[in-house]
Amino acid sequence: MSKKYFIITAVIIIVLLLVVVFIPFKQNPSSTSRVVVDHFNHKYAFPSCYDYEKASNYIDEVTYKDAQDLKYPPMNTCTEEKAKPQYKSLLKRLLESTEI
Repeated sequence: MSKKYFIITAVIIIVLLLVVVFIPFKQNPSSTSRVVVDHFNHKYAFPSCYDYEKASNYIDEVTYKDAQDLKYPPMNTCTEEKAKPQYKSLLKRLLESTEI
């Protein structure tokens, strides 16, 4: 009996490890991410994608959800890419969150 339980436990652990390492899960951008909103041009951008040379003086910093509620389009392709959902395995998410 104990050999049977050992094999079942080992198979379950192996399957869980494979899920954690290889299967990607959908990860949407956080609704609380900060974005820059240009109210004059009616566009938004993530701070790392914001083009300050083309900026107006009527800008604001809001959450990503607030920018979506305003129904402003993304300012550039960089922002479009960051706004798309990403597919990452649980292990990759863990490594990125711990900055290893």
